[in-house]
Amino acid sequence: MLTPSQTALVVGATGFIGKFLIAQLLRDNTRVFAICRNIDEQEPQLRRWLTQQNINHQQLRFIQGDITQPDLGLSPEDWKMLKEVNYLYNTSALFKWHLSMQQAQAVNVDGLTNLLHSVNKHCHLQRAVHLSGYMLTLDQHLQAAGIYRDHIEQTDWSKIYDTLGAYEASKIEGHFNWIKQADRLNIPWTIIHPATVIGDEITGEIPASQPITALIQQLQQKKMNALPGTSQHSLPLVSVTMLVNALVHASKDPLTLKQEILVANPQQISFQTLVKIIGQSLQINPPRHFISISFLKWLLKWRWLANKLDMSPEMLNFIRTEQLDLGAFNRLNQQWKIPPTELKKTMQKTVEWVTH
Repeated sequence: MLTPSQTALVVGATGFIGKFLIAQLLRDNTRVFAICRNIDEQEPQLRRWLTQQNINHQQLRFIQGDITQPDLGLSPEDWKMLKEVNYLYNTSALFKWHLSMQQAQAVNVDGLTNLLHSVNKHCHLQRAVHLSGYMLTLDQHLQAAGIYRDHIEQTDWSKIYDTLGAYEASKIEGHFNWIKQADRLNIPWTIIHPATVIGDEITGEIPASQPITALIQQLQQKKMNALPGTSQHSLPLVSVTMLVNALVHASKDPLTLKQEILVANPQQISFQTLVKIIGQSLQINPPRHFISISFLKWLLKWRWLANKLDMSPEMLNFIRTEQLDLGAFNRLNQQWKIPPTELKKTMQKTVEWVTH
């Protein structure tokens, strides 16, 4: 299958997934432009990291920009340099608990409109790939919150933000906005819904900002005395290695055109097993008792308690009992041949990275 050569524009380039994606694109001999907000600090950091990974980064160019700025804050000269870009990867997002609706929407919703319109004005895109989240694949969860795919324009978003918290609500709103804007501009799109991302399969590398890092630190500091949910609950996982492989394969596959693909490890483990693996790696006894998620959410309304426990009611939404539908990914992966992650081994490496 012949695919056109890629000249990629990566947004969110110095974030966790963005930098591993750039590493994979450069390994594939792709020409890459990376947009970052603080080029003086971020360019040398990322180039140093790529050198440490033994990756040639001569095909990588950095451009200072911001998806919340008109025309992304880029000059006409910048856009002239980007005119050959034919693939857009958006891995950017404002991730934080306790955001306001306005803060979250500015980046995770309106920023996407601005990004697509700006790039479309200057480049001819053969694919625009957006990184979303696995909660978008849980239709019953969406409907319980008041979101119906077929009548998305009737959604009362302020109510959704109150119910789910601004981060998750803005990711959901941003997802539907990406499809709407891309269709309006006639841009071929693909959306990847990753499970909760764990570290690199070789090194375990993961940044401090990731939810899985917070979980490891909570257990290390003995701030978790009971397990949220039941023995049936799980936190769906995917390694950053598997995720970036899927992103690159999906961008070139005609079968993913105008499709949403859930990417998670084919074999999943319960939240209880996950905590047990982390506990063994930390050489501590993990909590054995359970606490109701709805009761825990009620307790965490007291901000002082939430701060003391390093927890947020928002994060509890991501611990689920539903079975993930990996049918689309498994079918595509018969061609892609991305090997499954050894979750236990990769989690042990992730714990080691966090604690050292």
